Amino acid sequence: MAKDLRGFWKPPADLTPMTRTQELKYVKSRLRKRRVKKGKQQAPKRQPDDKFYKSLEWRSLRYQVLKNCNGRCQLCGASQHDGVKIHVDHIKPRSRYPHLALVITNLQCLCDDCNTGKGGWDDTDWREHMRAI
Repeated sequence: MAKDLRGFWKPPADLTPMTRTQELKYVKSRLRKRRVKKGKQQAPKRQPDDKFYKSLEWRSLRYQVLKNCNGRCQLCGASQHDGVKIHVDHIKPRSRYPHLALVITNLQCLCDDCNTGKGGWDDTDWREHMRAI
């Protein structure tokens, strides 16, 4: 015989009631997270700031940095000839230091793996590492 569970769960008194729209948004976000976790749907990728990265100032500065480091990763020494993609990385991230976005002393070359591993939380200057080798 099935139990009657009506009234089994009561929301806490301090919980503010949700509107139907808020409740639907919450449920949809939970379902999306569950699908992403199970691998059925990809998480939305963060798009780079196209205006900045397509600007003439950034492209010319990027080229200059690539020439200065001879197209080599300044952490592991890999180059495009080794089959890696080279990135020009902001040592101090643009998100926290927007005034340093176009300063050449804030840029370094890193391969895709090293740049991904570094992340936005680390502001290690790897240019000194390559000079020591």
